[in-house]
Amino acid sequence: MHIGLNLLYLKPKVVGGTETNARGLLSWLMKLDNSPRFTLFVNKETYQCNIFQGWHTVVCPIRAEFRLLRYAWEQLILPFQAKKLRIDLLHSLGYVQPLRLPCKSVVTIHDLNFYNIGHLMSPLRRMVLQYFVPRSAKIADHIITVSEFSKKQIVELLRIPSKKVTVIYNAPKAPPAQKIELEELQRRYGITQPYIFALSSKSPHKNIGNLIKAFFLLKEYDYKDLKLVLAGHLPRNSDELYTLVGRSKFSKDIIFTGYVPDEVLASLYTNAEVFVFPSLYEGFGIPVLEAFQYGTPVACSNRAALPEIAGDAAVYFDPTDVEGMAEMLGLLLADENKRRCLVQIGKQRVAHFTWGEAARKTLAVYRQVLSS
Repeated sequence: MHIGLNLLYLKPKVVGGTETNARGLLSWLMKLDNSPRFTLFVNKETYQCNIFQGWHTVVCPIRAEFRLLRYAWEQLILPFQAKKLRIDLLHSLGYVQPLRLPCKSVVTIHDLNFYNIGHLMSPLRRMVLQYFVPRSAKIADHIITVSEFSKKQIVELLRIPSKKVTVIYNAPKAPPAQKIELEELQRRYGITQPYIFALSSKSPHKNIGNLIKAFFLLKEYDYKDLKLVLAGHLPRNSDELYTLVGRSKFSKDIIFTGYVPDEVLASLYTNAEVFVFPSLYEGFGIPVLEAFQYGTPVACSNRAALPEIAGDAAVYFDPTDVEGMAEMLGLLLADENKRRCLVQIGKQRVAHFTWGEAARKTLAVYRQVLSS
């Protein structure tokens, strides 16, 4: 069988969990079964980053950031490419697939973010997803999603038969070959212990503003030496965050690292007192598993798929309740036995999420669709 993998949505080091999903799956697909032929459809940025070396690749001559042009290429040119290359099945891994195809199709819909947090998206992205995702779901021969929470929303909101949707869990990124030492963190970023750690993103739904407010409350209670380290891209409302931080007497205790490579990220997780994930909405929540993997206690939002993924290996808070978030963090920081217990449960839990298993189930979906 000849499988096409539609990765046109990827913006390396920007799109987060959906990039981790693609990389994790592709790292295992051919390990498990080298009988299918695979062709990747990628944009210029992905091709230039050489992140999928060794795969047969077709390059879309449009950058992913030019969304309208990229969507046009995906809808109008990709079907002709699939026909020319005699693709038997096209798997689109980023929510949307071509609406007309000469072959069978599978689409991965990670979540219905445009239904739940559409007001936090750019108008163009929200409009495109609202148009294409429901149509992709109806046209595809099968849908893959990443949690039971997302499956329930797809079935209920898009009115898709349950049997047409398969849940295949994500997994954490493999640890880097080495991680930098704490002394190097201090030299590069001015980070000293103790600190709590969180990931930032261009998407406002990561709720960094409320986390900063909760951190300031913690500092008022006590924890004079505690710092908050935020790694990753700043959200679109970053001016508001800088204003919030700048007005506080604790502004020097917040460290924005920007994007960091994997060896730094591993060290940031490992040396943190607590990893905090205050997101308003997640279809999965890979960073929670990464924290488990590195032995870091987790405090996270009680919204969407996060309780399903973290289980009893985390403590939870309402991400809209700043005082409640601060109180939960304070209780966890004060209870070393609780943190130690969460670390042990987290290590057991993360062992159930592997890319090998995800790839095995994905191949099974391909065979099911092609045989139907």
